Formats: sequence, C-alpha cells, structure tokens
Amino acid sequence: MCGILGLVTKENGRQPLSEQQIIAMRDDMTHRGPDDAGLYLRKNVAFAHRRLAIRDISGGKQPWLSDDESVLLVYNGELYNDQELRKQLEQEGYRFRSRCDTEVVLAAYQKWGDDCVMHFRGMFAFGIYDFQKDRLLLARDRFGVKPLFVTNVEGTLVFSSTIRSLLQHPQVKRQPNFSAISHYLTTLRLTLHRETLYENIWQLLPGERLRWHNGNVQIDRYWEYPEFSPNVPSYTEAVNQLEEELREAVACRMVSDVPVGMFMSGGVDSNTIACFAKDSADNSMQGRCARSNEESTDARHAELTAQHVGFEFETVDVSESQYLATWESMIDGYATPLATPSDVMIYRLSHEMKKSVGVVLGGEGADELLCGYGVQHWAGHDYDRYQQLTSGNWQGSATSAHLFKNSLIRNYGTDHFSSEVDHYFALNSLMPTAAKESLFQPGIWKKTERDQKMFDVYQAAFDQQSAETTSAKQTQLLHQMNLESLLGRLDSSTMLASLEARVPFTDHQLVESIFKLPESYKIGIASEEQAPYLTSADLQQRGSLHSKKLLRSVSDRLMPRHLSRRKKASFPTPVARWMSQSWQSWTRDKLLHSPFGHRLFQPKTLRDLADNTTQSGMWLWPLLNICMWGDRQFV
Repeated sequence: MCGILGLVTKENGRQPLSEQQIIAMRDDMTHRGPDDAGLYLRKNVAFAHRRLAIRDISGGKQPWLSDDESVLLVYNGELYNDQELRKQLEQEGYRFRSRCDTEVVLAAYQKWGDDCVMHFRGMFAFGIYDFQKDRLLLARDRFGVKPLFVTNVEGTLVFSSTIRSLLQHPQVKRQPNFSAISHYLTTLRLTLHRETLYENIWQLLPGERLRWHNGNVQIDRYWEYPEFSPNVPSYTEAVNQLEEELREAVACRMVSDVPVGMFMSGGVDSNTIACFAKDSADNSMQGRCARSNEESTDARHAELTAQHVGFEFETVDVSESQYLATWESMIDGYATPLATPSDVMIYRLSHEMKKSVGVVLGGEGADELLCGYGVQHWAGHDYDRYQQLTSGNWQGSATSAHLFKNSLIRNYGTDHFSSEVDHYFALNSLMPTAAKESLFQPGIWKKTERDQKMFDVYQAAFDQQSAETTSAKQTQLLHQMNLESLLGRLDSSTMLASLEARVPFTDHQLVESIFKLPESYKIGIASEEQAPYLTSADLQQRGSLHSKKLLRSVSDRLMPRHLSRRKKASFPTPVARWMSQSWQSWTRDKLLHSPFGHRLFQPKTLRDLADNTTQSGMWLWPLLNICMWGDRQFV
C-alpha cells in the first residue's frame, strides 16, 4: 500500500514543478509509505511514490518504468489475482523481473491497454503515462477501496492519494465547497459525487477511468452493477455459493510477506472473516477490538470469537482525553473533517495493530452487500407502498391503508413524499435541509444552492438504475454511496498509521454473485401479516426484520449460535454524551470562537446549539468538525 503522486503538463518539455516542490508533495504522504520513496521526471511528466512494503519487500520500487522506457507506472493497491495474470502474460512472452504485483499491472497495460482494469481483481488506484502516445491513464478500483484525488492547475493535471498532498502544490487555491459542506452536514459524507469539500479538487469515482491527452480529459466507467439473474439458485445453493466465494475472497487476501491481523468487533461480519482467515493462516493471528465505553459488549464478544478461532486477542482502550487529542490531530492529518466518531477508534486500533502486523482484515461492505441495515434496506418498500397508496393501486383494506399512513407519520414525520429522493432524505438525514436556512449565513446558504445540487446528485443515482422498484434501487444506492464513504474512512484511518487494510466483502466477483440473488435471500420479515401496514422502522422495532439472512446461514456452520446470531451493533463511542457533558466547555468554546464557523453559520444559531448541547445531540459532531477543519485551512 502506498501514496502516489503525478503531475502532467501539456507543454512538452516543461517540468510541472521543481524537483524540491514535488518531493515536498510526495513526502507529505510519508505515513502512507514509510519504507521507501521514488521520483521520476521526464519531459512534461513527474511521477512520485511513497512505499509501504507488503509483498516482495526488496523489490517493487516505484515509479516503475517498462524495459523499453515507453510506459511509466505509479500504483497504490493489491492485486489478488496477480499470479494468474502473471502466468497468462508469461505465456504471451512477457518476462518478469520481480515478484510484485506492480509489474503485473504494467505488463497488463502493455497487453490489454486501458482495458487492463477489467482483468484486475483487487483494490487499486494508479496512473500510467504512455510516452509513445503522450497520454495519461488514471483508474480506480470498482468500489473505491483506494482513493484518487485530482486537480487542474494552470494547464497541469495533478493527481494524488490524498487531498493534503495536493494542497502542498504552491498554485492550488484553498477554497471551501459550500454545497459539499452542506451535504456533509446531512450525510457525514466527505464527497458529493466527484466533488470534495474543496473547490477544484475532485475525486475519480470508484469504477472509473480517466484519459488525459494534451490537456483534454475523458472519463468513463469500466464496471457496472449486474442485473438480477432470472436463473435463481435455491436458498441452500446460495448459502453454499456465499460460503465458497467468501472463503476464497479471504484466502487470497491473506497473501502477504508481512504478518496479517484482524479487526474484530464480535459481529457476524468480522466473526465470519475470522473463521475463514484461520484456515489460511500459517500461525496464530493477532485480533484487536477498540473500546471507549465500558458498557460496550463488543470486546467481550470479540474475545469469545478469538478464543473460538485461536487468535491472540487484546482490547485497545481509548480514553476521553486520548480520543479528543486524536480527533484534532486527525483533522490535521487528513486536511478534512472526520466522517464519523468511529474514525478515531479505527485509527487508535490501527496504531496499536501496526506494532505487530502490517496488514489487517476488516468487515466493511458486509452490511451494504448483504442487507445488514434493516430499516434502510427495507425502507424502499415503504416508498413503493406509498406510491401504491397514492396512485389508487393499494392492494389491502382501507384499515390497513389507514394504519400504514399512521406508521409513515410516526417514523418519517410525514405521509407525503415528492420523490424517491425526498423519501431517501426523510430517512437518511442527520441534519435536514429545512434546518439549514436558520443555520447558514444567508449568503452562504445561497451559495449552497439550498441543497439542490445534493438532490440532483441523488436523483441521478436513482435515475441511472434499471431496477423498477425503489426497494431495489435503494439497495444499490446504499451499496454504492454508503460503501464509498466507509472505505474512505477505513483507508484514511489505517494509512495514517501506515497499516494496510483489506476488505473481503468488496471482492467484485463476490459482489456480482450476491447482487444477482433475490432480495428475499438477504432480508425478510417474520410476519407477512404485518407487512402491508407497518413501515420498516416499526417492523424493526417489533423484531420482525431479519437482516443478513445469507451471511447468518453461513456463519451458523462456522461458529456457535451466540456468535452467529448476535444482533447488529454500531461501532460504539460515547461522543454525544462527552460533547454534552465532560466536553461541554470545550464544545461551547469551539462553536462560539471559530472564525470559520462564524463565516458560515449564524451566531445566534451557534449560541443556541452551544447552550443546549444535550438537545443538540449529534448535530454537534459535523459542526465541530467543520469549525476545526475550516479554522486550519481557510483562516
């Protein structure tokens, strides 16, 4: 795992920056690659690299130049099918001089051109400059496990693994993106489609390729979600398929020249990975669980799983003071706000794990793929039934229609939705748009376009899907957007500690298989009688929603039921309580004395929030992040 950097200008023969300036940008990512550094300058191209050595420790130095010096590569990631590709390319006459997958990426480009990405199984972000064609290719893996940020500076295209590295460029202007900031307040997501929280710094989306030639940019997608398959296996066959494919996805992610460890939460996701990892481990693995709350049961359940699979286990305790200091230092390290309170816990966990391992397995992606968010995954049915009700196609009785309306009002606060997007944000908003007019300064609120850009992005995401029902569309939307945000959090937090994270549930072959299966295999309700008149939240409250059915059926085969059937729990942090109690004075000071906060937000609203921290709840989290980040970057 690494940090990559590239600068390409259309003026042939002119270097984009001085060597010293490029090195400064590269070495801002030393945490992503503390083991080695490389730089290659030629004509109008500058590629730089920081290396975290995981495989072929002595080889793999980058940037990598082809033997004929026609193709230059800078690469961040891991290919899990590099051995198969290596054999295939050797049969075509390619002769390798290392064991690293970097050389396989370059050889694959020489064989298949831009379509090389379709042959890759793994996580990656890379840049390739073809000197014969005077052309740059950028690509990012299908789900965004690895980041890739881009900006244009006076005719120079610049790309990097981190936003902070781009900000070291002397011509990059630091300007806040108000639409993206407003979106963050609603969703805790750090990107709005391609846009970041900085104007003119954007991301290449998961599953995209960028081609650059003489200043002209073209972007396309090389991967799309598969459509539902009409050839449906039986439920037992689907369980067998998931077990086999997940076992193999874990096994190929165990290949490493440094020790591999495991993030453990005691939940069914990490428990299942642990059971499969045990079968591929040469020695006993290290397992860790973070804890900031004595009331949390995660550590106890994680230890039970560790005992079941024979892992060495420790709990990483994070105190209030340690959490607060880490939070502020991470904002410096990211040059962005934090996404969720769990970011701090993942970093502290990574910091401790790094003492004994170089790679860690995580369970991210299981909830999104296998319908682990009961309410969110079933909520699309609420909108589908709402449309039946308003279009006169309600199949039930008048009584059930009345009860359903009451359930909508009880859980959404309304029984009317203007669109799929309106319904989506009624369920998935931390801070709703209606609250922002009294929060933002009038001029800033106008610049956010009153969240219209946010609504347009999500509407486009719904419109681009071929599924007929909102329930099917929302399942894909949750996988696409939720997962991208989670993976960004994971990469930033682990790489800040120089630790590589691998995520088996993002294996694209596994994802394609699961998306072809019926929804009923992944999530269902206990009582069909309740379905017509109860919304997803009421069903969940009554214990009637059964989520992650397939995964639990697999885990039943691997572990005792008290481990496989543990109810879903979020990563526990008592941040809301700390902000309103022991950190109350600190919270008030940050809100009332932030120059950037007063530039964006109305002072009266900030005072009201600061005076009522208990009632303000988790609204304080994004607001404090924005204030601390903005004071560092724009004041």
